[in-house]
Amino acid sequence: MAKSKWLLGLLGLAFILAFAWYFFFAAITPRGQPPLTRLSSNDAFVDQFNRDASTARMVLLLSPT
Repeated sequence: MAKSKWLLGLLGLAFILAFAWYFFFAAITPRGQPPLTRLSSNDAFVDQFNRDASTARMVLLLSPT
């Protein structure tokens, strides 16, 4: 019984740390690099992607599946 409480507490702590990292630290970028943004519409994506067409650009698509 005590082992399951310890494991549940550890799992809860891992969840809280993952939640905090996702919302507070995931968008930190190095100095000189523009901040990360979440694009919510296609127009915003096109505008940001085409802003400086003379440089190399990369699109990273992440899927939960």
